Parts: sequence; structure tokens; C-alpha cells
Amino acid sequence: MPVPGAVQDLAEGVLAGRVPAVARAITWAESGDPRFRELLALVFPRTGGARVTGLTGSPGAGKSTLTAALARRARVQGRKVGIVAVDPSSPFSGGAILGDRIRMQDLYTDPGVLIRSMATRGHLGGLSRATADAVDVLDAAGYDEILVETVGVGQDEVEVFRLAETCVVVLTPGMGDDIQAIKAGLMEVADLFVVNKADREGADRVVQEILQMLQLGEHGAWLPPVVKTVATTGAGLDELAARLADHRAFLDGPQGAARKRERTKMRIEGLVKEDFLRRVESLRGDAGALEESAARVEGREEDPISAARGLVSRVEGAAGAALHPSSSSKKSSDLSSDSPPYLLSKKSPVPKSPVPSLVSRISHLGISVPSLAKGGVFWDLLGLLEEHREEVDSQKVVTSFRAVGESHLELLESTSPDGPIAKALEKRGPGIHHLCLEVADVRAVLARLKAAGVRLVNEEPVDGAHDCLVAFVHPSATGGILLELSEKRTKKV
Repeated sequence: MPVPGAVQDLAEGVLAGRVPAVARAITWAESGDPRFRELLALVFPRTGGARVTGLTGSPGAGKSTLTAALARRARVQGRKVGIVAVDPSSPFSGGAILGDRIRMQDLYTDPGVLIRSMATRGHLGGLSRATADAVDVLDAAGYDEILVETVGVGQDEVEVFRLAETCVVVLTPGMGDDIQAIKAGLMEVADLFVVNKADREGADRVVQEILQMLQLGEHGAWLPPVVKTVATTGAGLDELAARLADHRAFLDGPQGAARKRERTKMRIEGLVKEDFLRRVESLRGDAGALEESAARVEGREEDPISAARGLVSRVEGAAGAALHPSSSSKKSSDLSSDSPPYLLSKKSPVPKSPVPSLVSRISHLGISVPSLAKGGVFWDLLGLLEEHREEVDSQKVVTSFRAVGESHLELLESTSPDGPIAKALEKRGPGIHHLCLEVADVRAVLARLKAAGVRLVNEEPVDGAHDCLVAFVHPSATGGILLELSEKRTKKV
């Protein structure tokens, strides 16, 4: 499949290290631009050369100052530095508050440093959803050192483990919590501990608490070192740089290879979860599948586990329907790009054995009329005389059936001003109201459609005319036609 010119041009700009191209690519990642997937596929083979370090910890620990100090040190060594600073989202605009930029103003004039602030936009775990994509773009663009500073949300800020080669947890003395070092979650992702602001009273006590935690816990082949720093003065940065180099050397060994593989698996797992949630959201119509499930749970009609399993089944059913659509003369390449998600996409293979049809025949065509007496005059002239008249309480309608070969016309007169036919007449006037298909098992058809994410007017059949069970499919799923499904329980029409 050819890559659009705009994507190809941007990829070339990223690989050439042009800052405007890098900035635009990261914007595509942040905004969820569908072109980013193609862009990443082009540039990803050039990734893997950067050293990615994540800095996390509680607010006020000095992460931004320490990040800036590490960036300056890397620049002295002639290395290009990319900084991704994940800031809290504004409650008003949703954008980043950009507090980190205030602490890194002197780096903005350095052409060898690119700083990108990203808003969390409500994403938990201390990282923006697109942070990993931004790191890949910077890596492909030739940045040697990439520093990721997380938002500073607290003890559960652990997603940085999925992203960074080396995770640095920054702590400070005097934070009002003498046992912060032995708490789970945040502390367990550390490859290296930094006690920043070590010129304050209590720094040695924090170091001892961390060492005690390491003696009690499981840490594998790598024992995280503890380094004291004062980022504002540069004290301890030499030792920090040496310990970072030690960890990178460890990653080059067999134990490090296993750690890299685990990190990659966790990233893929996270993407799969996000994709699955998007698939759940794609099931939404005007009411919304997720909202409908939530309403049932709140009404105590369904428990949360069953609701979740139901949504999972619908997503799985939609995926199955995409691979096994009902028999049709159209090929997958003939379907338009705006086809519903439960139909074959342009990229989907044509199935070897189509799913057998559940439809027996076209039962009838429903026509809404102001009154059966006036509406039937024209059809009487054609010799399509009324065979059967019946009032259907569940639909608030009186029906008049007229045979046309093996099928019928069904004239519909409302019996209530709030009935569906009365509303249709008010909205569109007289005319075709619905198409009815006769099926052998209406519940089986509804189950298939529901699993495929098709929007239904009613998910359970109701009593219809001629002792039938009927259900309706929303016009948004059929191309604009209200579809009735009818199962005969006794005699034929």
C-alpha cells in the first residue's frame, strides 16, 4: 500500500533531524492523527540508538532541576538531548501547564536540545498517552539522550517503567513522610534512587531507609544504587552519571536483555488494552453501548462483571463478523470507506465460506398511513385487497395486510398519538415505514447482530401481528431503513 506523500515527507524530515518535522510528528502522536501509524512504521527501524532515562517521584522533589542538569552535562559531552516533560493537564483547556519550561529556560536556546511538554489529559500513571511515541520520534531523529520527566503524581507513578531503559526515582528529605522509601508501587520501578536536595537535614536518614527497603525486598540481579545530589549546585552529578552508565552496561548483558524484552511486552500490552477500549467505544450509537451497560448496572439489572463480559463479547463478535460477513455479491474491495465497523473493511480478506443466511424471505413492506380507510383505496384499485386486519397493542398500531405474491404490504394506522407510527407521520408524513424479513429464530439473529455491534431498537423480541415475535434494527445500521425481524410461531400470513 503506497504511503501518502505528506507522511513520506514528514518521515524524511524526522530522519534528517529537522526540528519542525520532529515537532509535527509528535503533534500527530498527541492528537491521535491516523497518519501517525504509517509515520511510525517508516521511522521505527531507525530507533534504538538513544539512551532513554525516566525521572519520576513526588512533586517538589526537584525532578525538573535534575533533568535540566543531566541535559547540560550531556551537551558538554556533545550529545543531542531530547526532553519530554509530562505536565499536569489544565482543568480548563486540557493543555499542559508547562511548569517545567520555567525551570529549563536556558536550554531552549541550545540547538542541540529539544524540549517537548506534553499534557497528561487525564491519563493515569504519570505519563501522557503519546509519550512513548514521542520518544520513538526523538530516537529516530538522532537524539542521543532522551530524558522523560513524569508529572509527579505520587506513589503509583509506575508507567515510566514501560518506557525508559533506566528509571530514576527522585526523593527528598523533609517531605513529612519518614517511611516513603518502603512504600510499594513507585519504589519498585526504580533502577536508581536519587536523594535530591541532599544539603537538607534528614538526607542521610532517607538514604538509610532506602537501603533497608532494598534489603527487605526483591530486586533481582540489579541492586539499585542510592545517590545523593544537589541539582541546583551540581553536587553528586558525577556519581549519578557513573551509576547511570553502570546500569546501561548491565542492560547490555543477558539480564538486561530480559528486562528489555519485558518492557517491550508491557508496552505492546498497553497498546492492546487501548485498542480494545477504542473498540468498545466504537460500539456506541446515540445511546452508547457502554452507557447502556452502565445504566443496567446502576439499575441493578446486571452486575458489573456480566456487563464487562457482554461488552467483550460484542467486541469479539464484531471482529468475527468482519472476517465472516453474510453472503453478498459485493467483494470486500467494493465496500465504501464509511461502511459500518461490523462489515468487511477494504483490507479484510474475503472469507472462504460465508455465514449461512438466517433470513427465510421478505415478509412484508410496512407503509404508514393516516387511516386504513383512505390509505387502502389505491391498493384496492390494483387488486391488492385486505386479507387480514389486526390491532397490535405493543406497537400502538392497527395493521392491514395485503398479499403480493409470497410477500405482503402492511398498512399501518396509529392508535395513539405517542405511538411509533404517529411519530413517523408527524416527522416524515405517509410512506414506507419499514422492511420486514422473516427469520426462523429471531433471538439467534439478534444475538448475531448484537455480537457484531449492530445497533438494535430492541434487544429482545416482542409480540407482533399474526402471532409473531418481532424485533427492530435501527436505520443507522442498515443504510437508512428501519428493519423488522419476524419469527412465525404458528400459521403463515
